[in-house]
Amino acid sequence: MLPNIWEPDLTAVFVDTAVAEPSDTLGFHHLQPRSRFWELLELGAITPTCVITKQERKALADGHATGSVSDPVRIMFFQKKTSLLLRLGIGLTDLNRRIIALNEKDKAVRPTEEDAQQLIGKVERLHPKLLAFVTSPEIFVELFKARYPGACDILGLQPFKIGGAEVWLLGFTDGILRGEALTRQEDAFFALGERISALKEEMKRE
Repeated sequence: MLPNIWEPDLTAVFVDTAVAEPSDTLGFHHLQPRSRFWELLELGAITPTCVITKQERKALADGHATGSVSDPVRIMFFQKKTSLLLRLGIGLTDLNRRIIALNEKDKAVRPTEEDAQQLIGKVERLHPKLLAFVTSPEIFVELFKARYPGACDILGLQPFKIGGAEVWLLGFTDGILRGEALTRQEDAFFALGERISALKEEMKRE
């Protein structure tokens, strides 16, 4: 299981449904072949550049398949990416930290009430400014509606907080969205990027 990238007082923690098998195999988050996560972070100006490019993902996958990329080199690469994310105030975690997802339709990885409670407890201990859920609206509402009646399936800022943290829903980033659904997701990332910039300005003035 991949480790969380999460330390106290981060600006934003991105919460996936579960660790996908390709990511777990390669050793870092959001490395599925079709994932647009890193590109969407750049698109929304949440990161200044694409933290892990498609070319780097392909090189890592090819290197793993052929054994041409040694473990020390791969570990050093991911350490640099982790350091960059933390300097930007960005963390990564998953709702279900128990099971590796074989694919996006793997129902065994649907988060439970206990998973939600563990996430809430961590938020209350580590105080991120906001949580950004990169999970399906269906899973998000199913998990949080009973506890937070304002939870809804509309992408963007949600009308409730978890442990003092703003809550944003961004939807799956695995590349399956098309047309208006994709536009709504990109708009949500743009809005989140603007909010993160505003939060960082507020923190500078404190």
